[in-house]
Amino acid sequence: MKNVLLFAFFLCSSLLLAQSSVLIPPENVTIAFKKQYPKKVASWSVEYDKSDDIKFEAEFNVASNIKAFALYWSDGVFISYKVQIPKTKLPLKAQNYLAKNYAVKTIIQNYLVLNDKNEETFETGIKISKQLYKVVFNKEGEGIAKIRVKFI
Repeated sequence: MKNVLLFAFFLCSSLLLAQSSVLIPPENVTIAFKKQYPKKVASWSVEYDKSDDIKFEAEFNVASNIKAFALYWSDGVFISYKVQIPKTKLPLKAQNYLAKNYAVKTIIQNYLVLNDKNEETFETGIKISKQLYKVVFNKEGEGIAKIRVKFI
């Protein structure tokens, strides 16, 4: 009986430890990140796209209150870089569109996004009645897409 209780204790303990573990991406992903951002420390998350390909996202600070994200394929190939920006850094056309179509309190954050070809787009997070959307603009400020990201 004592051994059964001891086994149950160790089983529960290991399950609890596993839930609070830190995600460590493959070595080629961490090497690619360190090569691009040598002095940054990242917390990692994993994403799956529609075809179940795995992507790893590094979240790190570029300044004390400015977050950035770098996205990589599981083989270490860079996908994109996204950094927080103030609304005033969006193209004027995008600013006007947001002011006309969304209340100020629904706009959560704005990002500048650079893909692997160094092409710029802008993303604005919008929260509308328990739904989170991403509105995407090109560098001229023209709307490209409105995507429902998740249900809150």
